[in-house]
Amino acid sequence: MKKVLLLFILFFGLGFTVAAQEEDELKPNQEADRQAISNLEQGFAHAIQLGNSTIFNTVFSDDFSGVTWYGEVINKAQQIRLIQTSGNSYQFVHASDVQVKIFRDVASVLSLRTERGTAGGRSFSRQFRVLRVYINTPRGWRVISSQETQLPGK
Repeated sequence: MKKVLLLFILFFGLGFTVAAQEEDELKPNQEADRQAISNLEQGFAHAIQLGNSTIFNTVFSDDFSGVTWYGEVINKAQQIRLIQTSGNSYQFVHASDVQVKIFRDVASVLSLRTERGTAGGRSFSRQFRVLRVYINTPRGWRVISSQETQLPGK
């Protein structure tokens, strides 16, 4: 009887240990990851304003696929070219309402990007909902997909 009781306690104790290890593995430091991804989103907005594609080249994965606000499917090279050759002059570009949801090594990020500037001598003020999908790699978070939707004007 003592052996059965001892085995029961041993298995019961191991069960809690395994469950605790699995829980830790599923929940990395998500707040730090959320902050890092939010900072990347702010960096993308700033890079658009400056016409600087460096952060896109660094953070977008080589197999990136995205959809622009006007419906064109693009890859990483096309995204970089769009930023570098944009004829827009921006006075203000800002990412807000950044919502980061993380599960293991995948994150979905929904944000609101606001832009003000000029294009072809005409002023514009517009907003976009941006959805990006990130994966966590040994080199950090990388964007694998994005979709932009322009919101109706005021």
